[in-house]
Amino acid sequence: MGWGASLHEEVLRTRPLMVVVGDKTGGFGAYRDGWEIYGRAASKDKHIVVAEGWSHYDLYDKPAAVALALGKAVPFFEEHL
Repeated sequence: MGWGASLHEEVLRTRPLMVVVGDKTGGFGAYRDGWEIYGRAASKDKHIVVAEGWSHYDLYDKPAAVALALGKAVPFFEEHL
């Protein structure tokens, strides 16, 4: 028995999935973890968005980085929600 954000991805994550990562890696590991979740997810409909030139933290509050992520996320949500 265990708990973790990416535990049992191969079985549990079956719904459409979009992962957004910045390509500037840092100490937090979000880039690596994003690719791991994407690779292991059981979903047949999955997408990864790599925000080139941005870090994980830039995706929170840098207008250009947020706009890039939202430009992909909004159509994804419109299709799947």
